[in-house]
Amino acid sequence: SLDSTHRGFKVPRLTWSSGKGCTSMMYTSQKPMQPQPMTYTMPAMNGYAAAAPKVQMHSFVAPPGATTMARPAAVAAPKPATADALTKHSTKVFNEAMMGKYCGPRVVSVFREAILTGAELDEPTKAAVAKGMYTWARENGATSFAHWFFPCRMGSGAVGGSLGAFKADTFIDLVWSSDATIKPFEATFPPERLFCGETDGSSFPNGGLRATHTAAAFTMWDRSSPVFILDGIMRIPCCFVSHYGKCLDLKTPLLRSSDAVSREGIRLLNNMGLQGPKARNAKTVHSYVGWEQEFFVIPADLFKKRPDLVNCGRTLFGQLPKRNQQMDLNYFGPIPVTVAKLLDTVEAKMMEIGVPMAVKHNEVAPGQ
Repeated sequence: SLDSTHRGFKVPRLTWSSGKGCTSMMYTSQKPMQPQPMTYTMPAMNGYAAAAPKVQMHSFVAPPGATTMARPAAVAAPKPATADALTKHSTKVFNEAMMGKYCGPRVVSVFREAILTGAELDEPTKAAVAKGMYTWARENGATSFAHWFFPCRMGSGAVGGSLGAFKADTFIDLVWSSDATIKPFEATFPPERLFCGETDGSSFPNGGLRATHTAAAFTMWDRSSPVFILDGIMRIPCCFVSHYGKCLDLKTPLLRSSDAVSREGIRLLNNMGLQGPKARNAKTVHSYVGWEQEFFVIPADLFKKRPDLVNCGRTLFGQLPKRNQQMDLNYFGPIPVTVAKLLDTVEAKMMEIGVPMAVKHNEVAPGQ
């Protein structure tokens, strides 16, 4: 491309790039450039070689003494001056990319197949996953791990009614091979601590339901939910069941429902007689859920003055505001400054642990 403002007169300038955009040259000269005719055949597109036209072009030859300078054709996308939510996204989640980096491609392949079929992992694969995850966690500043679950707290919307539960364990274990009377400990993460755990379930959903010898509850890693790091703790998303296998949490019923949908979905595909390779080779049916989280943001000092909100998480008394949901002034309107700061903080943390929080906007009701 020839700079149209110079046209080879006072300071001619020409930029040229190769066909694949790998190299570009630029030179300037006080002397006009001499055009030389050449014929260029356009490359065949979509396999139609006969349709490739021939174009008459001119090549410009730099005169003697011209200054040449090479430069890269591709310009890197500008980076922000400081790190933000986009530059830090998925940096605290042990997804398949991280598993491939720390455990190797073979482990990823076996792990993915086990998720599809529900098969148990063999001991070498379990050890490789735990070792890679431990290395990743320590490199990201985690000193503890926790089986993270959501018990049925029966909160009815009150504050804390749906809070996640966990018990943080430091990455240490006794050196059982030691002959010392008081055995020393070492920094480690045994594989059995990753996949299963045991804790006290006697008070879920409330106390006094089970005898002492059946009060134990068990956690197991939901392998379809990746492990992440939050507040310096590596959190392992888990199911939570009682001594007799009864679900005490919100995740287990969801997984059982997903298994039912997958089982009946495969049965439906088989009975429909579809001949496509995807239908014939289908092993499971995935259910994708993208919730639109609608909520109200209330200043803390005003919230604490409302016993109905504090104890029940909902309005039991009061009057409707003058400008209620029948108006559209709030809908998609400017987000208040303090609320925007809150949402930006939540968005940054969510994206960091691999949750794509992509949209935020005002709803219809005031404060929603």
